[in-house]
Amino acid sequence: MNNIVNKNLSEVIHFINFHHHNKPIIFVGMMGAGKSAIGRILAKSLDRVFCDIDQNIENHYNMKIYEIFEIYGEEKFRDIEHEEIKRINSRSNNVIATGGGAFTFQRNLNILNNLGLTVWLNTNKDTIIERLKKNINNRPLLKNVDIEKHVDDLLLKRNPLYSKAKLNIISKNNSKTEMRNKILLKIKKYLVENKNVKSN
Repeated sequence: MNNIVNKNLSEVIHFINFHHHNKPIIFVGMMGAGKSAIGRILAKSLDRVFCDIDQNIENHYNMKIYEIFEIYGEEKFRDIEHEEIKRINSRSNNVIATGGGAFTFQRNLNILNNLGLTVWLNTNKDTIIERLKKNINNRPLLKNVDIEKHVDDLLLKRNPLYSKAKLNIISKNNSKTEMRNKILLKIKKYLVENKNVKSN
């Protein structure tokens, strides 16, 4: 059974790399949705480079994201983030994870949707809240915040914008491997339906 599953996945991976070989796959969605974790495992499966926009910013400025927020304010950070997004090469086949707020600005949304295949990692609220609470030490800006209310408010505001991504992948406590498999199959289905390519 495992051999059959692995063979089918290999065929899906080959199909995606053949028909979407020179365009990035871009994850969008809430903080805590799992964009970086899933992005890494997908990139490894597709033999592509993984790129984390927030990590690139931190490396470039030698500062944590929350430090940029605290020192320069959100408006400055959003300008920095936008410039980093503009640097993405439309011919690259990287797998890219964006920050939680990036896709909620029309200027970024337009660039990312034009660049490649945007994938909304639509993770359920309870999972997001649980992850944020567990990881609170790495998110100092959330320490004095009612996380549940904060997440509720952000989802209400952001979900209509996230929904403009080309793919909506719903995550319900799936394992990383299950999510990877689901995403691969969804990408293949999207390419067949939207790129006029034939399925194997």
